[in-house]
Amino acid sequence: MSIDLQLVVSRGTARGLINGSSAADYGEVISLCKVLYLEGDYQLAADLLELAKSLQPTSLELAEFGSIDESSLRMKGAWEGMTRHSPPVANPRFKG
Repeated sequence: MSIDLQLVVSRGTARGLINGSSAADYGEVISLCKVLYLEGDYQLAADLLELAKSLQPTSLELAEFGSIDESSLRMKGAWEGMTRHSPPVANPRFKG
């Protein structure tokens, strides 16, 4: 799959998870979050982290994909010092 197509599919899948039209799986949410973060879609990545906070991952999922706090810390460094983008603001729709 090309990078452009992967990004389009990732964004569509993320929006479906966020708006509730698709069932959210912790591993999928964290994996999509990482893809979108690497592609520079920081707001959608932050929205996925908020969604992940509402999920209850098993210890196996936490071991495989890491915790939400670990993912947030890895992304924080990229948001600091950016001139065109500011750190994402938590989406008030997702309260975990």
